[in-house]
Amino acid sequence: MRIEKDALGEMPLPDGAYYGIQAFRSLSNFDVTDKTFNDYPAVVRALAEIKKACALANRDIGALGADKAGAIVRACDDILKGRMEGQFPVNIWRGGGTSINMNLNEVIANRANELLTGHKGYEQVHPNTHVNMCQSSNDVYPTAENIVLYRETGRALEGVAALENSFARKSKEFGGVVRLGRTCLQDGVPMTLGQVFAGFHGVIRRSRERLETLREDFRVGVLGGTVIGTGLGVLPGYVEAVYPHLSAIVGFEMHLPDTPEGSPVSDAGLFDAMQNADGLLTLSGALKVLACSAGKIANDFRLLSSGPRSGFGEIRLPAVAPGSSIMPGKINPFMCDLVVQIMHQVAANDWAITMNASASDLDLASNATVSFFALLQSLEMIGNGFALFSEKCVEGIVANEAVCRRYAEESTSLAAIVSTLYGYETGSRIAGIAYREGITCKEAALREKLIPADAAEELFDVEALAHRAGSVALLKKYGGMRSIG
Repeated sequence: MRIEKDALGEMPLPDGAYYGIQAFRSLSNFDVTDKTFNDYPAVVRALAEIKKACALANRDIGALGADKAGAIVRACDDILKGRMEGQFPVNIWRGGGTSINMNLNEVIANRANELLTGHKGYEQVHPNTHVNMCQSSNDVYPTAENIVLYRETGRALEGVAALENSFARKSKEFGGVVRLGRTCLQDGVPMTLGQVFAGFHGVIRRSRERLETLREDFRVGVLGGTVIGTGLGVLPGYVEAVYPHLSAIVGFEMHLPDTPEGSPVSDAGLFDAMQNADGLLTLSGALKVLACSAGKIANDFRLLSSGPRSGFGEIRLPAVAPGSSIMPGKINPFMCDLVVQIMHQVAANDWAITMNASASDLDLASNATVSFFALLQSLEMIGNGFALFSEKCVEGIVANEAVCRRYAEESTSLAAIVSTLYGYETGSRIAGIAYREGITCKEAALREKLIPADAAEELFDVEALAHRAGSVALLKKYGGMRSIG
């Protein structure tokens, strides 16, 4: 055991622990779940990258000696290489960013001292004085959140793109499959299954593009703002030095928030970024839109694949597992159910983020922890879930073409073509005859001697009626039959 001291006293720590007294205190203060930062290596990575960039910047401006800066950089590299696993026991629900910032500071300081002196301690490198130089938890942790969200949004977009591409392929594959469109679950008019999937593709594509745009907002850091944006404690040249180092380390450009041209307040963008969490709320809203769009599609698949004997039966979904422990042969739409559950969780997360965005007081968005981890869950579920939905469901969908066509040809809504030629009342009469006598609208129109047989073959051709160009061409050809004044 070793003894560490802070302003509140001293405590014994395990010899093998690189974290220090402040991290150790947080173990009992915030012991509300079993989720710690050891479970979130992406966050630890971003924090270590920031600490490395800060050490290099402080070295460059002459504020930190080369030996100390080098030891801090090597300690950060040890974290980045996975050599400090298990050293970040702070609970993710810990009130604010101070506990995890100090956890990093202590681990880095102890390791840096070990490199310089052969043992842990703070005599050469202090967690606050040296590792945290020119920094505050209030500018370090939000910057780390943004780095993580930029990366995780990119990963989620891979799953979204996979689903988008699957819908594009299926739209082409099903281009010639005529089915009956429905409104309010009632019979509508003919369309193709390809058109349905084109709609699915469109809404996912639109959400993907929206996410790609929003992702760029997270290449913003607030390093240099320290506590509330005023930069108290920042040394000359630090801000100009830290962002180039950070950008090189993380692999993409990071920069200060933009300040509007002509603003009467210098660094106005920095105050804005530190006070407000609307960026998190906007990202969450986009994820909710995406999840709800996919959930609607999944529910459509459940309806269209329902059966096999008493449902719609227009498509067959891939069987991924037996569907019942008591009913042999039953297959459930498990992957669709998964997407619906993801939709519910993402929507629930969005509600928490909505409340959280308005809950911080005055000069710092101090409650962003809830929003951040809710967003990580939403991004993970969407990225992984959509990739699975694409692979295990959408790619394997098969159309029951005969069923689809029969529904289209037997629909009484085909009387709409009669209405176009002879008026609504005549169309209603044909629809009524077809419904009461169990025949098609074409058969009813022929029996009533309303349309010649050769014309009826074309006018009731569901393939032609499934496309605007086809319908227009038919009405152009047979427009002389119209008896509407």
